[in-house]
Amino acid sequence: MKKLLTQVIRSKEITVLILIIILILILSFGSDVFLNITNFESMQASIAPNAIIAVGMMILLISGVFDLSVGSVMGVTGAIVSLLMAAGLGVIPSIVAGLCVGLGFGFFNGFLVAFGGVNPLIATIGTLYIGRGLMRAIMRGELRHGIPIKHESFLILGQGKTFGVYNMFWIMLVIIILAQFLIVRTYRGRQLFYVGGNYEASRLVGIKVKRVRMLTFGLSGLLAAAAGILSTSRFGISSLYLGVNVHLQVIISCLIGGASISGGQGSIIGALLGVIFLTLIVSAFNILEIGMSWQNIIVGIILIFIVSVDAYLVTRRRRTLGEI
Repeated sequence: MKKLLTQVIRSKEITVLILIIILILILSFGSDVFLNITNFESMQASIAPNAIIAVGMMILLISGVFDLSVGSVMGVTGAIVSLLMAAGLGVIPSIVAGLCVGLGFGFFNGFLVAFGGVNPLIATIGTLYIGRGLMRAIMRGELRHGIPIKHESFLILGQGKTFGVYNMFWIMLVIIILAQFLIVRTYRGRQLFYVGGNYEASRLVGIKVKRVRMLTFGLSGLLAAAAGILSTSRFGISSLYLGVNVHLQVIISCLIGGASISGGQGSIIGALLGVIFLTLIVSAFNILEIGMSWQNIIVGIILIFIVSVDAYLVTRRRRTLGEI
């Protein structure tokens, strides 16, 4: 029993799951609003795109890097897809074009970091601004109102339901299952942990570390684009504000779910749990009518606390191994 309790405490995923259950119970008994269908649907719509991006971010964090441009890629993809459909291009070609844009952003980041030696912070901040600039250029006179979408076959992705659950939520679940299988059951997936745990040692044993970094950034960009497409479908219109601050929310979610800034650890299930936990926190803020300013302050405190705990655990582990 003691051994089981120790394993539970050490497992970040189980700890977060317990916290989620506690939060749900508190919110269920403390508010009549939390359990209504409108709030349930709103949470689905919030969780799905963020969790899809969190999958890509978690894979990056496991491999020892991160991407601050995901929100920008999400937004610019939505704008491009909307513009293409407004110009008369079909739904499928527009979606494919949007995914290619995300993939292009991801590979560009990967090239800068893996082959150019650019710090991921600098590289992805740069592409963040490039993406936001492209959004303004694409939307031009539609900055205020956005570009509306009238294709029903596109809107069904974000607004349609299957068995009472949004289609975008089902898509998210498929992506999570595939990604979890990738990192747990395949050699390529396990390479992510090797590279994130010890980049130089991985290179010396023959792992093509630069290619791994390139592919992880590409996947992150692709998933950010997919999230942008689904969110645009959900709202039925592109928006200049789509994806703003999503990168911070997703990174916080991944850290809550078991990732480490130093790399080498994490899980896709943990990323999902982190997103759900943060969504519940935001839902609690809204139910309690806490202003946006205070919400930002509290989320900032949570981020600082999580990063500080992560830094402490990394330092303690390195000291135990005799690295410092």
